[in-house]
Amino acid sequence: MTASEILYERALKHIPWGTQTNAKRPILEYSGTMPYFIERAKGCRFWDVDGDEYIDYRLSLGPVILGYGYPSVDAAVKGQLEKGVLFSMASPVEIELAEAISRIVPSMEMVRFGKNGVDANASNVRIARAYSGKDKMIRCGYNGYHDWFSTGISGNGVPRILADYVYEVRYGDVEQVESILKSDASNISCILSSPYDFNEDISGDYPRALRKLADEYGVILIFDEVLTGFRLSICGAQEYFGVRPDLSSFAKAVANGFPLSVFGGKRKLMEKLNDFVITATYAGEALSIAAAIATLKVMETEKVHDHIYRMGQRLMDGFTAIAKRVGVEVKIGGFPVASYFLFDYKDSEKNRKLHVELNRELYKERVFVYDRWFMSFSHKEADIDLTLERFERALKKAVKD
Repeated sequence: MTASEILYERALKHIPWGTQTNAKRPILEYSGTMPYFIERAKGCRFWDVDGDEYIDYRLSLGPVILGYGYPSVDAAVKGQLEKGVLFSMASPVEIELAEAISRIVPSMEMVRFGKNGVDANASNVRIARAYSGKDKMIRCGYNGYHDWFSTGISGNGVPRILADYVYEVRYGDVEQVESILKSDASNISCILSSPYDFNEDISGDYPRALRKLADEYGVILIFDEVLTGFRLSICGAQEYFGVRPDLSSFAKAVANGFPLSVFGGKRKLMEKLNDFVITATYAGEALSIAAAIATLKVMETEKVHDHIYRMGQRLMDGFTAIAKRVGVEVKIGGFPVASYFLFDYKDSEKNRKLHVELNRELYKERVFVYDRWFMSFSHKEADIDLTLERFERALKKAVKD
């Protein structure tokens, strides 16, 4: 057994799933190839507990936008650590970060902090309900594990009655959203949706349509930018697509991997917090806030997004050339900062099996990815070119097997 597998057996005795995060659960189809536990990371690489070095394109599910152990971010955290982590009253760094986010993201007139993306989404929904006086919501995609985002699933501890207050819609289905609003807008407080679902449609037509419908029917528009924020652009998808929401949820890339989320938006909505309480002891934890200030400073002063788009495009161009040489039918798409490579045969089961085999071979080649190829500021041309060499070998073996 590998060191990863031994640790996994230990973990299962005391930790449900063996990990804290659903997306980090070991996948049995990749047994023997996928590393289950990571010892350390630097730049765009990590080393697992067996001592193997990987080029990483999962980047801790997206947060590591600059790279692991980015010097200026780590220096800011170490500097703050000497001052303190959590205090008996607020810290000035909270103001500094709030001012920076309001300056960078025009829609964020006022902001508050949390720890996870779900904190931000749940808080924004509470604000929307409190401001509007309406109880129902329309939601789209994955917005976290809170009750309001987990209706319609049996046996998960969520009261069935909550389903009466939540309309779940498919991403891109404007007609479905409009139909719901036509019939029940007087009871709907908000629309909560990611402006981009990391799939084929990169047009921005859907978030623009949501903005139009929200205005027409008088409901609050909330963008879940937990994954898109500070990745598609420094201002997220709302800047890229030219759509300003009423409230926004940010997390992941805002602090380069340190635990922080941000929720906020229009002043008149955020000031509703003067009338009720959303509070968390660790929301003002100073190390993550210092990390976010440093991360945003790098984004503002260096061409971070130009770089990750350029590296991502280099990877996608390489995929296209390799697929042509190997002679496989594939779909390569998404944004270069988080692209995808999928098999595109008529037989869906064949596509699934080939995807599994390709990932297994990539892990053997010490390239770590799952569904999307996330790009960081630490990925350089040499890393991309080495990845493509390994990718071609892996693809040939996957289709041969």
